[in-house]
Amino acid sequence: MPKVSVIVPVYNVENYLPQCLDSILAQTLKDIEIICVDDGSTDQSGEILDQYASKDKRFMVLHRANSGYGAAMNAGLDVAKGEYIGIAESDDCILPEMYETLYLAAVRDDLDLVKSDAIYWIESLGYRKRIHDPWLDDYYDRVLYEEDRNLLFDFFMNIWTGIYKRTFLQQFTIRFHESSGASYQDNGFWIQTLLYCQKAKWLNQAFYWYRQDNPQASVKSKTKIMAMTKEYEFLARTLCDRKDYHFLSYCYYYKLYRHRGTFLRIADEQKRMFCDQIQKDFRLYQGFIKGNYFLENWYRKIVKNPDGVCEEVIRKKAEVQVRLDHAGGIIIYGAGRRGDVIFRGLYQEGYSDLIRCFAVSQKPSGEMIAGKQILSIEEALRRFPDGLVILAVARGSGMYQQMAENLAALGITDYMDGSDLEENFYII
Repeated sequence: MPKVSVIVPVYNVENYLPQCLDSILAQTLKDIEIICVDDGSTDQSGEILDQYASKDKRFMVLHRANSGYGAAMNAGLDVAKGEYIGIAESDDCILPEMYETLYLAAVRDDLDLVKSDAIYWIESLGYRKRIHDPWLDDYYDRVLYEEDRNLLFDFFMNIWTGIYKRTFLQQFTIRFHESSGASYQDNGFWIQTLLYCQKAKWLNQAFYWYRQDNPQASVKSKTKIMAMTKEYEFLARTLCDRKDYHFLSYCYYYKLYRHRGTFLRIADEQKRMFCDQIQKDFRLYQGFIKGNYFLENWYRKIVKNPDGVCEEVIRKKAEVQVRLDHAGGIIIYGAGRRGDVIFRGLYQEGYSDLIRCFAVSQKPSGEMIAGKQILSIEEALRRFPDGLVILAVARGSGMYQQMAENLAALGITDYMDGSDLEENFYII
């Protein structure tokens, strides 16, 4: 029995696959098996897998007709023999010490699952940023139990930064939804693992490089309208079949929570049609988001006037795009978490080449973000006088007011509110 079985689902990723496989081979934990499931690739991915398998007996390659991500993952689970199960997406990379560190932590505390943080990675820009919520710091590196279950859902949503005890997955029959394509089947698996685990831990470290520059990634699709909705319908059926009705509140909350992301992600001409699903689910499950005032307010607006909401979002998006298209450059005013979000949003919409620098109000640290300098706002405006300033802080906050006053003192009254990007564009 290997200590960890690493399952790698593969479909047409020849440009990224060798990097991923090399990072797994570099693991300091040698007692692993690497199960690569070729889901009917039509490029050279299958041949690449066979080449690696011919050189290392720890590889197992399953070639299958294309059946979708969920079916590929279940095929890997069916043959895995490891004490723990790991998952690596075939366009991502992992640091050498990942599985050894996770495995030692899992065995020490007999954990059902142990996870860590991830790193946003744009290889083409040399950009890496750890995904971490500081408010959760008190809950890292400690065993979390059933009474902590709500907390588990506050950590970054993913299935690949950790390992899962194989007998735990088998005991609760935790499987993937075998829907077609590679469309959000990780959601059902993620929720099931957090609902049924009895002992879990998050390590205050980051090992997993989460690629953002694969244009074929499913999270960037503007056409998959109902994929997320169907994933939560699968989860609800699964919980009802098991008679675990007490867990349905989590399912319904996240179904409503994900609708907003889907609404922003899909093409503009599809938004009005999707509003019918939004209205239907809100009427059924609105009680499960009580207390999330931002989300409740968003739903109420759509229920009251779906045409108006769609028109407003499309109009605001167009206005933002026109301003960006005519900008001589972009200065992101704010180098903290929101500055990072604005940067990723601009990258996803194809405007990263316009970014000239980041700016701060105080003395700059001398650091860089994605190859861009962090300058004082005064220096940024001096160097890039034609740059469009984007305020990368929460609208209405005291910091926002102070930064607006700083700009006014420098003669700048025409700037962009970064919240207009966050509220109208889908940012991963």
